[in-house]
Amino acid sequence: MKTRFIASNSSISVLDQILTRGYLRVGTTGDYKPFTYETNETYIGADIELAASLSTALSLTTPVQFIPTTWSTLATNLTTGSFDIAMGGISITLARAMKFYFSNAVSRAGKVGCIRCTDSAKFTSLATLDVETTTVVVNAGGTNEKFDRANLANANLLVVTDNTIVYEAVANGTADAMISDVVEVELQVRLSNGTLCMLGDAAGPWTFEQLGYMLPRDEVWRSFVNVWLAMEVGNGGLNATMAKWMAYDWTSVAK
Repeated sequence: MKTRFIASNSSISVLDQILTRGYLRVGTTGDYKPFTYETNETYIGADIELAASLSTALSLTTPVQFIPTTWSTLATNLTTGSFDIAMGGISITLARAMKFYFSNAVSRAGKVGCIRCTDSAKFTSLATLDVETTTVVVNAGGTNEKFDRANLANANLLVVTDNTIVYEAVANGTADAMISDVVEVELQVRLSNGTLCMLGDAAGPWTFEQLGYMLPRDEVWRSFVNVWLAMEVGNGGLNATMAKWMAYDWTSVAK
């Protein structure tokens, strides 16, 4: 009788690398409230808190090491092993999924409008925004501008380079509306003390998008992250953390 030997994969999983190292490395941009924000060289936000929860689930005693990254270098940094997981409002896209693994979705985040509450009767849909007398402010170069140019044929676009002033422009009347991610708009509405309101369809945002955590192509590590995430969802931790940071007084945070 002939005996066949099948060689095993000798590579060490990311999970085992983390356990051997003794701490978790998390890549984050620090610029996306309420998920991740850098202030005074410290990171705060929902995904920052959840990163600490993930570290605890791994039984690690050394604090999480947050690795600064940018949206343009995120993929490269993860490919080169700069961190074990990317967290902070990251969109799950087909292009990214071709190169990386994703956790199960953390939240849905499609495009919605942000208008002054006093204009709620005037603007009731995307179509009502798309008229020649309407000005829509948009930050340059991102998916918001791409959406506006594809869906607004008649409205005037006010393109700005400073993303921090777009909602102020709506509030003070410089613009009539801003179109952005539902989570961001919801947060800005809460911070506006009744000045700003969300505009979307009855069924939800105008586009479908989900956010999740981006991982190296390691099934063992992804499996653990998804088990942890399922527990966070099941015990209410995820919703409680999101609610906490949506209600956080971001106006008191230094830029």
